[in-house]
Amino acid sequence: MSEENIITPDIIPDNIVTIKNCKEGCEKSITFKVRIDEIRTMRNKLSKDSDYCLLPDIIIEENKLNEIKVNRQQLRDFMNKLMKNEITCNIFDDDFEQKHMPQIKI
Repeated sequence: MSEENIITPDIIPDNIVTIKNCKEGCEKSITFKVRIDEIRTMRNKLSKDSDYCLLPDIIIEENKLNEIKVNRQQLRDFMNKLMKNEITCNIFDDDFEQKHMPQIKI
């Protein structure tokens, strides 16, 4: 990937980025971009896993359906909150997904 194709935010919030054991010469902004893309992929997978629950021919209890809809909305809002610094966390934490991303229980 050429350097011109890499899109990074102008400002990288320091309080959500803690790079530990980064190899010498590693660009903080590129590492941040790669990790954010990984988190976005996790979020998309979690959302996709519950897509079938919204199909009209699936029978599911009303309260369970509402819970799934709320969790899906939380997943959609998650990246915006993270990028706007409304969520303070270490995005390089090995347990990031379990600690910070809403889990949809089906």
